[in-house]
Amino acid sequence: MADIDFLPLAEDTLSTFSEITETATNKLKNENNQGTDSFASGNTLTGNEAFLKLANIQKNNHEQLVKLSDEPAIARLVVEDDNNSQQVIYIARSSNLTLPSGKNFASYRSPIGRLAEVALGDEAIVNLDGRSRIFYVIEKTSLRPKKESVGWDSSQTQYRHHDKGSYSIESLRALIRADRSEIADELDKLLEQAEIQSGVSAGISHQVRTAMGLRDQPILDQFQGEIFRLPLNSQLIILGPPGTGKTTTLIKRLGQKLDIESLDAEEKRLTETTKNQAPHQTSWIMFTPSELLKHYLKEAFSREQVPASDSHIRTWTSFRNDIARNTLGILRTANGGKFTLKNELSNLSPAVVEDASSWYESFESFHEQRLKSQLRDGAAIAISAAPENAVTVLENLKQLGNQIESRQLLDVYRDLENFEGAFRSALSDSKIVAEDLLKRERNRLYNNDKDVFKRLAKHLEAIQQENEPDEEEFFDDDEQDETSNLNSNSIQVAVNAYLSALRALARTKYLKRSMPKKSRSSSVIQFLDASVPSNDILFEIGRHISFQNGLRRFINSHKRYVTDITTSYRAFRKGRDILNDFYVSELVNTTQLSGLELDGIILLMLRKSRQLIAQNYVSKSLDEPKYSYLAIISSLFKNQIMVDEATDFSMLQLACMESLTSLKSKSFFACGDFNQRITSSGIRNQQQLSWIASHISVETIQLVYRQSKTLNTFAHELLKIQGGDLNALGIVPEESNHIGVKPVLYENARNGGPVTWIAERIIEVERAVQQLPTIAVLVNSEKEVRPMAEKLAKCLEEINLSVVACEEGKALGEGTDIRVFDIQHIKGLEFEAVFFAGIDKLAQDKPDLFDRYLYVGATRAATYLGLVCDGHLPASLEPLRERFDAYWRV
Repeated sequence: MADIDFLPLAEDTLSTFSEITETATNKLKNENNQGTDSFASGNTLTGNEAFLKLANIQKNNHEQLVKLSDEPAIARLVVEDDNNSQQVIYIARSSNLTLPSGKNFASYRSPIGRLAEVALGDEAIVNLDGRSRIFYVIEKTSLRPKKESVGWDSSQTQYRHHDKGSYSIESLRALIRADRSEIADELDKLLEQAEIQSGVSAGISHQVRTAMGLRDQPILDQFQGEIFRLPLNSQLIILGPPGTGKTTTLIKRLGQKLDIESLDAEEKRLTETTKNQAPHQTSWIMFTPSELLKHYLKEAFSREQVPASDSHIRTWTSFRNDIARNTLGILRTANGGKFTLKNELSNLSPAVVEDASSWYESFESFHEQRLKSQLRDGAAIAISAAPENAVTVLENLKQLGNQIESRQLLDVYRDLENFEGAFRSALSDSKIVAEDLLKRERNRLYNNDKDVFKRLAKHLEAIQQENEPDEEEFFDDDEQDETSNLNSNSIQVAVNAYLSALRALARTKYLKRSMPKKSRSSSVIQFLDASVPSNDILFEIGRHISFQNGLRRFINSHKRYVTDITTSYRAFRKGRDILNDFYVSELVNTTQLSGLELDGIILLMLRKSRQLIAQNYVSKSLDEPKYSYLAIISSLFKNQIMVDEATDFSMLQLACMESLTSLKSKSFFACGDFNQRITSSGIRNQQQLSWIASHISVETIQLVYRQSKTLNTFAHELLKIQGGDLNALGIVPEESNHIGVKPVLYENARNGGPVTWIAERIIEVERAVQQLPTIAVLVNSEKEVRPMAEKLAKCLEEINLSVVACEEGKALGEGTDIRVFDIQHIKGLEFEAVFFAGIDKLAQDKPDLFDRYLYVGATRAATYLGLVCDGHLPASLEPLRERFDAYWRV
């Protein structure tokens, strides 16, 4: 132990803990006595919003006081201002209060809290009460409060001084107890003081992981701190190796940005939400690749006093399927939808899986050209069939028709805002005439044959075919709500089918075209045979239907910019050149979609919606019924979008997530590591990040807080022989004294050998640590999880150790359970010891991703790593043979 007297530090810290908790407890008592009686007479009809806001503030204050009672402070700083005056500042995790003693006490989220991140000896400018002040950080103590029967303590305290170095202190209370010892025997007193001094060691000691969960890092380092305090409207991805605190940085950022009082004026403005969106405190989502990681993220959010429900922490697959089915109308439900999702479908080429940008851009271009063609053809059709009294409409149509190809659709939609009134009036006049003619023909048919519609209904039931939609026919009648005909009886269905077929037949006769042979209307006309109207009548009806068909393409055409994307995709996928360029095979069932295709459709719908909402003429009228579809989609947008393990998501998925940010805040924060990508579709490089959004910046962090120096060196060597990104190598802080041990290797494992060897190593770990830390056993597939768990449990039952099969990454286990996982589920987790079973078989089964799986698994371990081979060490790992031992010598 260095010649430093830590006693004053211990006494001041523990007395301050007591003062903070006593002050918080007294405030809680006063709060309970006062209640909300003074607000009980408020008019809840006219002042309900203010009443709820007040109740929410009181709830937050109560939770902060409770938190302070449980965790008084997380850091103690000694700083010097520009007047050379030193002062001590205590930092709480997320709240503060005024202390009777006048001691300085602040929330970590506040401007003064940033001093806890500043490197020792460095200066920082802090804005206090509108005035900038300079502070130099002299001393920093990281605290871990612990309430005992005799009072407060801080265990595993980390002390840092800009001149005296870094030290780890096991217990502050023990220091005080040793100083006040009244042991009479001089030798006993010396022995006790020696024992206490042994609890202080130079450097920062490793904290053994004895419970599952994300590592708690109350104070971020300087680089992490700069990132998490960036303005709310920032877009950033944090790249770095495992154990650098990337996820922790995201969580702390979210907590700080939800604390409106800690935001500046501009950020507060950005927190204001529309009536279609949730309040700022709940307007956020964090996406994570696994269900297992969701549980530990929730725990981490709870430590930061951020309520996180299942609706806030989502896997992309779950969220995507939900909105595709229930919000965007892409996937089929009992009430509508277009497609059926087939997760096992692999119809896109490997090149598209690796980089979907060209495929997506081709689809986007196809969609826009299709919509332009609709308008261009619509203008020509309406002009050719226009009645003599539609002069103004004709002029507008000619003007639009000449400009459509050279203009952006958004500009065309803006002009249509001025033309739609005249178009609707002309359409209404034409409909009156056409509907009268159609009604006459319907009645004529029925009067001649009272059973015709019954027979037609049976015919429609018999064919039960889902024909490819006729795009031209879509514009023959006003848009119908998909749910409007759900309760129609068979006769109503038959009559509507007859009228639709008659409109299509009349229009094609007038325009001298033929009906699509496979369409539903064509089947109805064939059924009617000689009962169809005469050509003269069809021509008269057709002229009106053609005029209407053309006009309808210009009414609410902005809606098709979003809602017609699914129809565009069905047409896009049929193109022969498109099939050759992007697909491995043509689908027999055209209603099926792969997950990647669904991502692309969602992305285009979100981006087109955002483009429309960004137009002034739309945003100011978003409450109008004609924009209701945009209001529904905008309700998905959040003030903050966070993504954990971003490199496991595809570029389309990440682009979808970025497109879920509110148009005001555009707040998007992600973290990941290209070396840890364990999905074939995961994002691969920064160029793909730029495609997602050109404004996303990249920050790299490298300080590793998880691994021993030995395992960190092993991870470096692993990356080198695998050709990984060496710019993402982790660096263990110099002050760390966690040296660790070599990884161990067992080859030619046969029969029960692997299980027995792993059990023996687990016993070694428990002896070395003197308690059982967190341990994970990784296998190559889901089918191996339970058998491994059962066999290992039998080997360890004599020493009363429990083994849990974490099937599909969903089982969590309890306490000191040893957990068995399929390798694909352990991203983002951390264990003291990790064992790989069948590493050589993994190399054979998954050669493309083997190196990444190994890197991810190896970097889950903080101190102990064991590899088991059924045969020999894979050839690619031979250069690392000297890095292994056979066992840990305990």
